[in-house]
Amino acid sequence: MSIVQIIVIVSALFFFAQVMYFTSKNKLQDQQAFIWLMFASIGVLLALFLDKINQLAGSIGIAYMPSLIFVLAFLIILNLLIFHTISLTKQQNKVKNLTQELAYLNKEIREIKKNQLKG
Repeated sequence: MSIVQIIVIVSALFFFAQVMYFTSKNKLQDQQAFIWLMFASIGVLLALFLDKINQLAGSIGIAYMPSLIFVLAFLIILNLLIFHTISLTKQQNKVKNLTQELAYLNKEIREIKKNQLKG
């Protein structure tokens, strides 16, 4: 095992521990923690099977193996960005709906108070 593989494995395990820590302190939700734990696991697998990845890169015509890793990382990050954009959109819609509901309820309260003062 090369020094690069050891560094990647140690870094991935440190990242794994960091995600677990943030999850235990409620700074990271379980759904997002699962995604990051998957990335840490993929990092360990990449380090362990570096020679297989090099063979895969050569078989699909990529001469420089890190290029394959960067392309895969780019695609993963792009998908993660889409996932978070969808999540953000859902949260924005919920905030909008709650704001409208709160405004409606405040109007109802004002009308009830106004009717009580008249009656």
